[in-house]
Amino acid sequence: MTSLEVAVTEAKLMLTCGPGGVGKTTTAAALGVAAAQAGRRTVVVTVDPARRLADALGLGDDAEADEPHQVPGITTGANDGELWALMLDAEQTFDRLVRDQSSNKKQADAVLNNPVYQAISGSLSGAQEYMAIERLHQLHSSGEWDLVIVDTPPSRHAIDLLEAPDRLVGFLGHPVYRALTAGQRAFAKITDTAASMFLWAVKRLAGPQIVEDTIGFFRSLANIEGGLRKRAKEVSALLRDENTAFIVVSSPRSEAVGEAKHLLDALHEKRFPFAGLVVNLIHPMPEPLADEDALLLADLDDGPLADHVAWHAELTHLAVAERAELVELEVLAGDAPIIELPLLEVDIHDVPGLIDLSARLV
Repeated sequence: MTSLEVAVTEAKLMLTCGPGGVGKTTTAAALGVAAAQAGRRTVVVTVDPARRLADALGLGDDAEADEPHQVPGITTGANDGELWALMLDAEQTFDRLVRDQSSNKKQADAVLNNPVYQAISGSLSGAQEYMAIERLHQLHSSGEWDLVIVDTPPSRHAIDLLEAPDRLVGFLGHPVYRALTAGQRAFAKITDTAASMFLWAVKRLAGPQIVEDTIGFFRSLANIEGGLRKRAKEVSALLRDENTAFIVVSSPRSEAVGEAKHLLDALHEKRFPFAGLVVNLIHPMPEPLADEDALLLADLDDGPLADHVAWHAELTHLAVAERAELVELEVLAGDAPIIELPLLEVDIHDVPGLIDLSARLV
């Protein structure tokens, strides 16, 4: 299979994954274009698009870029769908999660107004990865969309995205978290002398207020622990649902291929539904010279023709080397579609460019 048409027309959730700098955001937007043109109401969640691509998607500098904006100029027919886009705001998504899982406003405010929460909600390790999936869940659960596409955050270890729900459940069961969320008397009972000395030292170094704020944060978080656990399990199941499609995006660069291989291995190992491989920025393979032409051109004097022949040989060598780098990726992809997209003279940064790319993908 050499097309992503099945994924675009049948999936309900789609995630583009891979290393940074390989065109994940552009690929996600182009897949959204293809879905809209197939008659589906589609929303694309982007992370950090290039400025001109953000402008093309209607995101610009709008303070409300975290809410869906319709992208104009994508469809023309009466039966066509719609393309909407939004930019992920991890902090706002975290706030929504807290409100959703709190039983009342007072409970939610106890978390949201805590100084520790306000300091770390947008910068927790792995927060952006988990919030990308949480935003996907929020949009999917709304029932407003035929397809939700998430352009996942670029990461040196892209697998963090897939493990984020399980890490949250693990965190909620960690002994330190359990100790901090226990009542004051219970806390005193389970805290040994070394821990007490540790807290005393922290109070001396950072001040007693930061210790109280931290313990207060974890205790307020305990009020919504059941909801967080339930949501994390729902998200984990959603990522493995048959209507979810993971698209791995890479380039032929050695380091990008290495990260994409790691990600493909993890998708297979953890049984996430892999739907296709997109390899961007590939140099075209020149037409080979006929034997007689090669002989005629073998001993050229210096000049434009000799330079052109040398360029042809260099490009051929580069294209062959790139395809050799991709062999292991192609094996891991198995029967899934593999799309090779050429290196273009200019970056795609407008709606016509996205429409052209969508045609190449599907």
